[in-house]
Formats: sequence, structure tokens, C-alpha cells
Amino acid sequence: MTTHTLKKNPCAACGTSPVNHPRFYLGSVLESTIETTMGFLFGWIRVPREGRISNIITAGLVGFFRIIGLAHFDTDTEKAISGRSKLIWEEANRRKIPMQQIVMFGKHLEQYRAKVGGSWVYFQSIPIPFWLPQKGYDWMDDKFKLGAHLEKAGIPTPKVMHGWSWFKIRRAFADFKKPVIIKPRSGSRGRHTTTNIHTEAELRSAYKLARMIAPELVMEEHLYGSVYRATIVESKLVGFFRADPPQITGDGEHTTKELIERKNLQKNTDPLKKEKLGDIAINEDLISFIARLGYTLESIVPSNLTLDLSAKTGRLYGGYTREMISEVHPKMHEIFAKAGKAIQAPIVGFDLIIERPTEDPDTQTWGIIEANSLPFIDLHYFALEGTPNNIAIPIWDVWEDHYKVF
Repeated sequence: MTTHTLKKNPCAACGTSPVNHPRFYLGSVLESTIETTMGFLFGWIRVPREGRISNIITAGLVGFFRIIGLAHFDTDTEKAISGRSKLIWEEANRRKIPMQQIVMFGKHLEQYRAKVGGSWVYFQSIPIPFWLPQKGYDWMDDKFKLGAHLEKAGIPTPKVMHGWSWFKIRRAFADFKKPVIIKPRSGSRGRHTTTNIHTEAELRSAYKLARMIAPELVMEEHLYGSVYRATIVESKLVGFFRADPPQITGDGEHTTKELIERKNLQKNTDPLKKEKLGDIAINEDLISFIARLGYTLESIVPSNLTLDLSAKTGRLYGGYTREMISEVHPKMHEIFAKAGKAIQAPIVGFDLIIERPTEDPDTQTWGIIEANSLPFIDLHYFALEGTPNNIAIPIWDVWEDHYKVF
């Protein structure tokens, strides 16, 4: 058996999407300050995130930089910045919709344009239908505001509070059922999020970790079950993706460390899994996570006990994924149609935690924990199991249906 060494990572708490901590923190402060100031001064003016005005502004700026030779357009789909954008681009090509990527100062951007209805439409990764309501894009990435809106609409969401100071967080901790979760108020990918917090000492550590990248934090009721992504297009549930964290199952003989090493070795001898699955990284984040569950790397894991190893989910972390849109209980479609209308956004990805999505959700304790204004639709297509689900299809359907009518 190999000896244990921590895998090098710029930041285990950031996972596979590391960010510069001071810069990210400053960005959060500036974003909050600008949002508050602009809301106070110009809150009565509404410019949709994707619309005719923003389209004219973007086209003008790109046009100017093209004239002075600092920008151009690329038609190579392989240059797409993300899997999400590549699916959108490939589907556009299949429909004979011209699509191009903006290249600025020699750098390919996550900014594109497509020619629909006789005009060029500029967008970031996903073409948001500009004629549909977009108010939710102003606040849906804010976990606290999202919870308030969903609760008002009667949609399950965990108890949540937000605060800047340690004093406020600690005081609220006493009123929450344990365990709780601490996470940055804004951000994604589970960066600097701590789960399974039972004690004030764990709370303090989680507070310090989250404050590394954000000034304001959210404390949330801990729900049980797998994490799922429900993707909505025009208030219709079109994708339902399951993501589990890396896990091991005990045999009553081997340690946590040995079981992790064995699972990584088994994965790397399977060509399919080796290509699609990341290794389970033994790092500070994993050690801290299992400690809150009462385990160390040297603990013997009881026979048949399945142990989560991280709060981060998905195949990049060595976890399990499955596309389940054909399997979910019919009520899920009703609930997420209602959720899509409640937040007034045509395309959104909801993250939820539930134990049995194939059964009646009204008989379970579950809730929506986040909303994503620019969802990774490629999750549904590249899941380890289940039928690949190309969400780019219903997205372009909305555009084509609109322009066939008008």
C-alpha cells in the first residue's frame, strides 16, 4: 500500500475551480457596493441582462474594437470556452444558425453571437430569449434572496440566514437545528463551503474559510440526500441531473485512506472510468470533511457503511453522476414549472437536495438550495449514467418557435 501524501492543489476548498482569493473577495465587495449604489440611484431604470439595448451596446463595442483591429470573430467550435457553449454552438450548426465567437485582444471569450430572425444576437454562453421575463437574473445568484422568493411562492427551501460578522453568525447558530452549512453568499461550484457543522469550533473554522473569498456569508439548514440539478427552459423542467460526492464503502478491515487508494486504483484500471472520472484527492478539504463525521484517514470504516468524503459533488471529484429526467416523479415537473415562473427567468438551473426524487416529494423533507443564472447544461449530456440529454435543443427551440410566429 502506498504512503499517504497530500495532493497538491492551489486551494482544496476551491476544488477544481480555484480562484484568486483576494481578487475574488474584492470583486464581491465591489459587486455588492455597485449593486446597492446603482439600485438606490437608478433602481427605477430596468435594462434586461439580455435584450435589445444590451445587444446594441455589445455590438457597438465589439464593432469599434474590430475597426481598430483588436477584435474579430471565430467560427471554430473547438475554441468554445466551455462544454456548455460548445453544445449550444453545435446545435446552432445543426440548425444552420450562423454562430461566432468573439475574440478580443487575441483571446477567445465566453461571448458569442448568433444570427436569428435576420439579426445578430450577442450573448454569454447561452442565448437568453430577450422577449421573456428576466427580473430574476438580478438576484437569483444571491442565495438569501433566492430563499426568500421561493419561500414566498410556497416552494421548499432550507432555513437560511445571512450575515457579515462572526457575532451575528454565532448568535444565529444557536437557533438552527444542527448540522448546518456555511457558504459564501455569492459564488458557485461549492467554493469554500463547509457542511455537517455541529459545534461552535467547526462553525468558526467554516466562517474563516468562507470569509477568504466573500465578505458576507450564508448559514443554511443541512438537508439530506444527493444533490440534483433541475434545469428549466421557459418554465419547463427539461433536465434532472444527480451528482454525488466521492464515496467509499467500508469492509470493517481497511482504513479510510486504504479504501480511497483502492478505489482510485480500481478506477484507473477501467478505461471508461479513467477517462471520465477524476481521482479522489486526499487533501485538507477531505480530511476536514470526514473529521466532522467522526473519521480520520486511519479510521477503520465499518462493513457496508458508505462514507461521503467531500461536500463537492460530481465526476471531476471522483463522484457519481446520472441524468434522470425520465425517472423523476411527475410532481417535480409541476414544482419546477412553478419555481421557474416565481423567479421570472426563462433559463435557470436549480440545485436541490432530496433523498428520493422518483417518489412523491410531498412525503419528503427537501429543498432548493441555489439557482444558477448561467447553468452548465453540459452536465446533463456528459453524465456517467442515464441517457445523454442535450439541453441546447429546447433552448434553440424557444428561439425558432418565436421567430416562426413573428
